[in-house]
Amino acid sequence: MRSLSAGAPPETYFTSQAAFPMLVLPWWLETEIAGAPDPAFQGDVVYSTISGYYFVRMVDDIMDRERPPDAAVVPALIVLHTEFQLAYQRHFVSDDPFWEAFAGLSFGAAEMASVDAALTRIDRTTFMRVSARKTAGAKVPIAAVCHRYRRPELLEPWSAFIDLLGCWHQMLNDIRGWHRDLEAGRATYFLSEADARRGSAGSVSDWIVTEGLEWGFSTLDGWMDEMLAAGGRLGCRPLVAYLEERGRSLQAERDALRPALAALERLSAAMR
Repeated sequence: MRSLSAGAPPETYFTSQAAFPMLVLPWWLETEIAGAPDPAFQGDVVYSTISGYYFVRMVDDIMDRERPPDAAVVPALIVLHTEFQLAYQRHFVSDDPFWEAFAGLSFGAAEMASVDAALTRIDRTTFMRVSARKTAGAKVPIAAVCHRYRRPELLEPWSAFIDLLGCWHQMLNDIRGWHRDLEAGRATYFLSEADARRGSAGSVSDWIVTEGLEWGFSTLDGWMDEMLAAGGRLGCRPLVAYLEERGRSLQAERDALRPALAALERLSAAMR
């Protein structure tokens, strides 16, 4: 837990602007439905979501082999998954339709993570269908809110939004971590596009410096436009405000990066 937050208090990992907003999405949805969230219910939702996230993250780290947990820690998977499920048993009886959604979303996330691990090349269709849907676990707390208030019709549009947000969030992570992924030989959509677009004489790194980062940011811009439109259709003002702030933050990051990219491009040209 502390390794993910770089030694800071573990909660900062979930509350930073860069984090996937898995904890606030169900809060915003319940506010839209009921006028105000139920703190006791949301407390259980947050606890379940964090337990589920640590479970999934530990499995991912084992599969990636980048920094697998110590063998003595692996049995914690049993505890984390049990807590992930038990938190909802206080709110839903055994035959509630929520549990069907819970199982379907959980199994779907497992299937996508398994398929993603076997990919060696990722095109846009595969990325949107498989890689970016590893965030499907974030749909479980959304399903909990929908079924608690007997509003199952809201699950589909909110799930579609989470898929878009998953694309945007995963792509941003892949852009930020491209050098580490390249060194480790991990397949990502960004690196697959770099390999396909670099030309016979160029390297992946050269293309990323000269064209790739700008292409990646433009792709993020397109998904952000789609998310803003989807957020508007959902009628959730805090969600739209969050997206607008993320867009401004990314633009500032992009602007700050441009001088360094220009210098790298000049250096790359001089070395050819």
